[in-house]
Amino acid sequence: MIDPLKSKRLLAAFTFCLPLLGCAQQSESTSIAEVLDRAEIQTSAENPAVALVAGGDVPALQTADRSVSKRKIIYTAEVELVVEDFAAFERQIPAVIGTHGGFAAERQTDRRHGDHRGGTWVIRVPVENYDAFLSGLDSLGFARSRSETSDDVTEAYVDLEARISNKHKLEERIVAMLEERPGKLSDLMEIERELSRVREEIERMEGRMRVLTDQTSLATVTLRITEEATYQPPAAPTLGDRIAATWSGSVRSITGLASGLVILAVALAPWTVILLPIAMIAYRLRSRWIGVFRHNLPAS
Repeated sequence: MIDPLKSKRLLAAFTFCLPLLGCAQQSESTSIAEVLDRAEIQTSAENPAVALVAGGDVPALQTADRSVSKRKIIYTAEVELVVEDFAAFERQIPAVIGTHGGFAAERQTDRRHGDHRGGTWVIRVPVENYDAFLSGLDSLGFARSRSETSDDVTEAYVDLEARISNKHKLEERIVAMLEERPGKLSDLMEIERELSRVREEIERMEGRMRVLTDQTSLATVTLRITEEATYQPPAAPTLGDRIAATWSGSVRSITGLASGLVILAVALAPWTVILLPIAMIAYRLRSRWIGVFRHNLPAS
């Protein structure tokens, strides 16, 4: 027969130990998260992101065992080029692009206007040949307009390099932790989830790095071509040109004034048909009223 007193003691002991068991499991689970957090903090401290001062020199990445010797700049340009023969331009432009190590990323041609054909080329050339390529366009036609922009992304590039290096080191530590640390299935699954998250971040940052590398190694030049066989580049105006321009401006002003008056007369013509009879009736009534008023005045 079971002693009631012993049963109560066993139940009390079990009730006391059950919360301790849960706390132990929670402490063990928390320790896994703390270990992962400490590993990430330690990795970031070993290889901090490099901060750059705008306009200053690019410092070396000591912990990453690499250095940045050139600034990372994105060059873009837009050129409006006027050519005499569009067909000749199409034959010559591939040679100019190939000479400077570039390629045509995009090409659009408009042949709907007969003699006034045109098109748009988006050309990528190595940065070291960027200026030479722009100068080489002068042999193909007249650059009616040209705009250039540059965007310094050195700080973002170096910072991204440091972050990728940090994530790779964190990945190695998590892999080592996964191989060396025996534990429960829940702990292993938590470590694997953290490893998957870190690898996704690495892939995303490496994709951004590839984009920056492409943009900073190849300049982008957009060519807008217009065919004008009789085009003459603008020259400095002479005294005769200025006199002729002034005379033409005065003639245009007089012509514009006369045109405005004619348009005003045409606009008022329909109203004249309506207002003229009314004005005549009003004039007669006024004349009659004045005559009656004078007749009624006493003779002086």
